[in-house]
Amino acid sequence: MSNNNEQQIQQQLTRLHFQQKQLQTQLAENNSRMQHILRRVWQLNDTTQKRIANDLHDGVGQVLTALVNELTAIDNSDPQLQRALALAELALKDTRHISRLLRPPVLDDLGLHAALSWLVRQITESCPTLNISLVIAADLQLADELQIMVFRICQEALNNVVKYAQATQAQVAIKQDREGLKLIITDNGIGFELDEQTQKGVGLCSMQDRAASFGGRCLIEAAAAQGCKISIMIPHEQTPRERGQND
Repeated sequence: MSNNNEQQIQQQLTRLHFQQKQLQTQLAENNSRMQHILRRVWQLNDTTQKRIANDLHDGVGQVLTALVNELTAIDNSDPQLQRALALAELALKDTRHISRLLRPPVLDDLGLHAALSWLVRQITESCPTLNISLVIAADLQLADELQIMVFRICQEALNNVVKYAQATQAQVAIKQDREGLKLIITDNGIGFELDEQTQKGVGLCSMQDRAASFGGRCLIEAAAAQGCKISIMIPHEQTPRERGQND
């Protein structure tokens, strides 16, 4: 009897082990599909933003440029024409600014480092009391979609610093090692308490979703009067290099 019992137990353990393997495989497949869906959603979002930015620049921007030129050519001694010219110039400036924020051409033309430098200049011009330092590994090479992901996370995080943190110092550090891509954004602001409500904020959720779409993690560390630290880690197998590096 004892041998039969042992055999039955062994058979049950074997079945349980097999079922566990099946569940692990199914979970891995589901996670992979979810990552693919999330990445596709963000790709569509970024593509749409790029199209809108181009439409603003090539459509509305060109019309406003023509309007400014026409008004400038007219004798503008009339105060009403001067006001119209000032409004047209302001509309053109705002249109260009929005177009660049939606998709800065420098990101496509010169890459991530140049785009982040541009972003920092834009933010510090509007918030002179904030000093932002960039620490980017000299050998950093990322595929286009990863560069967009990093730029968007930095854009969201730094905008939050300006809006809420009351910080005087912030830093963006990016490097790659054998574990993968690491992005760390810190500030010395007033911080906040991490609770269920704050973690469901649109900005924090978007950063977490963008990281998750590459199989990565987004860790947020914050406390009142202690600033904030956002750590993004993307596994090495999810960090393709620039085109030509992985062909």
